[in-house]
Amino acid sequence: MDIKKSTGDLVRQKRAGKGWTQEKLSSEAGINNRFLQKIEAGHRMPSLVTLFKLSTAFGIAPDKLVTPIWREWQKEPVESS
Repeated sequence: MDIKKSTGDLVRQKRAGKGWTQEKLSSEAGINNRFLQKIEAGHRMPSLVTLFKLSTAFGIAPDKLVTPIWREWQKEPVESS
């Protein structure tokens, strides 16, 4: 599982669900638009503070962004050393 890609996909889905452009979300969340583009593309992993800003902009609790990704990650087989 690629956590960055899964996070970006979820952010994009939430944004599209509101009918917002990337510019609108970045403005509402107070983050740089280019950084948001990189998050949605799966090239950057948002910090906890950025996840808080995004969830506030969406009007949802942060766990609504983190829990689906965590559940997907839990399904991954554990690698042995």
